Amino acid sequence: MIRTLIVDDEAPARSELRYLLEQHPDISVIAEASSGEEAIHMVHELSPDVVFLDIHLHDMDGIQAAQALEQSGSQPVIVYATAYDEYAIKAFETEAADYILKPFSTDRIEKTISRLRRRLQKEPSPLKEAGIESTLRQIVDTLQPAAKSQTSTRIPVEKANSIAFVDVDSIVYTAVEGRHTRIYTKTANFPASFSLQELERRLPEISFCRIHRAYIVNLHAIKEFIPWFKGTVQVKMDDIEETVLPVSRSLVKELKTRLGF
Repeated sequence: MIRTLIVDDEAPARSELRYLLEQHPDISVIAEASSGEEAIHMVHELSPDVVFLDIHLHDMDGIQAAQALEQSGSQPVIVYATAYDEYAIKAFETEAADYILKPFSTDRIEKTISRLRRRLQKEPSPLKEAGIESTLRQIVDTLQPAAKSQTSTRIPVEKANSIAFVDVDSIVYTAVEGRHTRIYTKTANFPASFSLQELERRLPEISFCRIHRAYIVNLHAIKEFIPWFKGTVQVKMDDIEETVLPVSRSLVKELKTRLGF
């Protein structure tokens, strides 16, 4: 049995990964942690075989947590599970077993678990035999397109003490608000566990468009296209408040094309 700890500061992301891992009978998720400090404590207390570790945690980044574990003498196998591909080279300096990008797919998780089985059983990995540069090239170059191709029909959101699911067709727009992301439907809004970059990957490209560094809109929910001051543009959304959102100058042409004029 491969005893596994999941570390992510977003509960829906932990739940999603737990579900995918528990489809494999030899994987036992023994605990979850929501911060780097909590993860370090749990590793020392529980001695998991594997830690699935997010890069962006609210108290430290995942690489710092992995380095702290290494310095303390704890040596679980690390798998980075994150939305950001730019940390891959640095991550592999900590001798990580894998680096997987959100949103996770069933096939990709299966490949990771196969790699973990080989590593924990001390069997040679074809990727390792090819060298670290080849490993990075295959993992980083092939996973990013795969992640981009993954879209969802429902998005998990936080609701009181539970995780709810919002149909993507009901989403009017998504917005960055401070350090968090929020999903808006016609009549309600919910805190999201994903960054705007992650949501952009998850939402179907045919229906959704980035109009600003802080906004993604459902093209079918744009009620009005409003020329504004000095060539700027706004859009009025089809929600209960008829929210008006700014469009970045650099994205106006793309938006007009997507809207068909």
